[in-house]
Amino acid sequence: MKVLVIILSVILSFCLPVKAGNYSLSAHGNASYGVKRDDTNLSGYAQGNCAHCHEQHASINGTEPNPSSAKASKFCLFADNFSGTQAGSYSQSDDFCFYCHTSLESLQVNGITNKDYSATFGGATASVTGIMDTFNQTSYHNLYDVLNSAKSYWPSTFTADSNPCAACHNPHLAKRNKAYPGDPSYTAISKPSAHDQLWGDDPGERLSDFTTYYQAPYYYGSTSTYEPNNQGKPVNGWGSNMPDYDSFCTDCHNSTNTIYSTTLSRNLYKIDWITAGGESGGDKHGKNAATTGLNIKEPFASSDLGITTGFVLSCLDCHEPHGSPNVMLIRREVNGGNLSGNITVFSTIYWSYLCGRCHKDDYKYIHHYDSEAPYPGPPKGCKSCHGSSMKGPINCNYCHFHGGDDSCLNDSSASPYCPTYYTGRRCF
Repeated sequence: MKVLVIILSVILSFCLPVKAGNYSLSAHGNASYGVKRDDTNLSGYAQGNCAHCHEQHASINGTEPNPSSAKASKFCLFADNFSGTQAGSYSQSDDFCFYCHTSLESLQVNGITNKDYSATFGGATASVTGIMDTFNQTSYHNLYDVLNSAKSYWPSTFTADSNPCAACHNPHLAKRNKAYPGDPSYTAISKPSAHDQLWGDDPGERLSDFTTYYQAPYYYGSTSTYEPNNQGKPVNGWGSNMPDYDSFCTDCHNSTNTIYSTTLSRNLYKIDWITAGGESGGDKHGKNAATTGLNIKEPFASSDLGITTGFVLSCLDCHEPHGSPNVMLIRREVNGGNLSGNITVFSTIYWSYLCGRCHKDDYKYIHHYDSEAPYPGPPKGCKSCHGSSMKGPINCNYCHFHGGDDSCLNDSSASPYCPTYYTGRRCF
């Protein structure tokens, strides 16, 4: 028996790194802060030991550690990967990762603190301190939809038994990026199309490799230091201290994939972050440059890139990866300051809470009075577009969304209908 155990140990020591890399270098396998389930039945297992997640015989020494289960789970996990629930709010039993990654009754010894992106990389005051808590907000990455998309586009990697979190993270590889916000070699993400390797840790996988037109936004409360680590410009240029989040996110959210949202009961807008071409090209916050001037704030207005248009944003400059108190996973802090209020409904004029963090915008000025305003001098009067009630501006989402233009003005079945003003210009 001892000989058999030794043989199996040798085999595993060679086979496991091929599939999952060096587990001991991951956040979960680290001997100092890795996985350690808070249960007396596991007290003899070292920090980072596989048994804290995997129960080799559906038990440990003949007993069932917390959380007890009446059945064995796939992959020898101590609980099922995913419950299949189609919408939040989520509880720990909905996702295996939530048993530890929460500020509420975490099974990890001493708990785990996981702040949102706005706090960890933006410097904002923490509002949530657990991943499950982050998901249980106004908007979130719907785990049911995430797993369905992963199964659809990468069926050889993801199955019905997979964990939705694994679409973006490989638990045997993910590193502790929160402790090293300016060092992408500690990335926690893996592309769903390349699950068996980290993304962002190697040269060629940095945001500066995706574009030379990235300008990091300000760090919270500062006008001299920048995301993601409250420092000045990186030695190797803007974005060199960040994983290439644009290539990572567009592995799923691109101009080809059709992703259905159970939460929204519709397909998500397709995102073209790559195509240039002005009004006929892709999103202007991506590689497509603006065709007119912008009223833009610092640090963009005086960027050392020497441009005032044509900036390429990181997806995480505006969006949270897990969940947010705003719709569409919009960050609560952007470009050095908090949004002036929460955006709790999609169709609203209050998208200015977000856009105003980077754009100088009095909505009347930017739309009607600027030298390059798209709709100067209303020839038909304000009521033609704004309605007889004169209660204020048109909801921003009529024109401003991924892939959006002002075609609603030229659609007689839509509101507002004002063809005199229609320009066909891309509005995002």
